[in-house]
Amino acid sequence: MIKRWGFYLIAANLLCSCGLFKKDDLYGIKFDSTVPEEQKELLVDDLQFIGNLSFSNVTSQDLEKIDLPELSPNALVQFLVSRVKYIVGESYDSDAQRTVVSNNYYYSPTKFAAFQSPFDRVVTVMTNSGSAVYLEGKKNSILYSVNVADTDVLVNSTRVGIIKIGEGLFNSSRLQSMSATSTAKRLLRLGTLFHESRHSDGNGSNAGFPHTKCNSGDFAGYYACESNINGPYNLEAMLLNHFYQSCYGCSQTELSAIQVSAADAASRLLYGATRKDPQPEFVK
Repeated sequence: MIKRWGFYLIAANLLCSCGLFKKDDLYGIKFDSTVPEEQKELLVDDLQFIGNLSFSNVTSQDLEKIDLPELSPNALVQFLVSRVKYIVGESYDSDAQRTVVSNNYYYSPTKFAAFQSPFDRVVTVMTNSGSAVYLEGKKNSILYSVNVADTDVLVNSTRVGIIKIGEGLFNSSRLQSMSATSTAKRLLRLGTLFHESRHSDGNGSNAGFPHTKCNSGDFAGYYACESNINGPYNLEAMLLNHFYQSCYGCSQTELSAIQVSAADAASRLLYGATRKDPQPEFVK
């Protein structure tokens, strides 16, 4: 008997092939016109690949890092679609697309009851632009809206879900010689996307799950570490360790690249890290 999730995935693929389903709106995630067509195709295929992921030996510590009751393709899709609404290209300028809705706005954030721009690397892979605009507005008591994918979006929460592609996403030094459509590269891009989706969470001083300044190592002095055990880096590391199992037919070089990426992300967790409330805040 085919599981319900498998049935939906097959149906979606069939509809895509027949032209009856808008492939670039998969799971309701919209792409801005600044995303080149070839990058859009790759990312849509990456999202579809979530249905091929397999998970075993999942621990309670793994689930604590992502704040989900289980690790499954369906659970991961639901995690993404509540945190990623729009994907914009490298050329997207949020400042140019931003409109002031209200000056001297009183921020009295509350939490979403129904839901359980920081420096990453020398080369930016992806950024959560929506969360960054929200936090800037909160700091300056300004309520903004931004135009994305021909829609004026009110930035009244970290969950606005505008994710920007960085120059490193498709040009990573790791696996540089490999095809962009290789399974290993898809898994690494998915790890990055889930990392950025976590920046849509958090409240109070932890709104947006901001990175913390590193106190040692190659990134000492940069905001490229974290003090949250359920933060973006630790979440990414955990998922990459599981994604490794789904790298079917991958070479040892590709498998090693995933392991190195997972270890690098895990190394950003600072001593004494604690779990933080992932529920996002919003203003009316």
